[in-house]
Amino acid sequence: MSQVTIYMDDDAIARAKASAAVAKLSLSAWISKLVKEQTPEVDANGYPVEFFEEISANADLWKDFPLAEELRANEVPDLARESW
Repeated sequence: MSQVTIYMDDDAIARAKASAAVAKLSLSAWISKLVKEQTPEVDANGYPVEFFEEISANADLWKDFPLAEELRANEVPDLARESW
């Protein structure tokens, strides 16, 4: 298990200690629990677990989204660059 040093102001540490006591956890266990609850679990590549499955499951939501060619159809061409 790794050790981490966290710097907090006096009010934050007092609130954390009080919350840990109410939860009947050590401060370390309470902070660990908080981090696990507030952050997504990630896979070996750093993506949230089941991220791509969720994208696939919702693919039909994007069926009407215009393609890049359609989005750029009315753009004015860029001017030529100046030569130096």
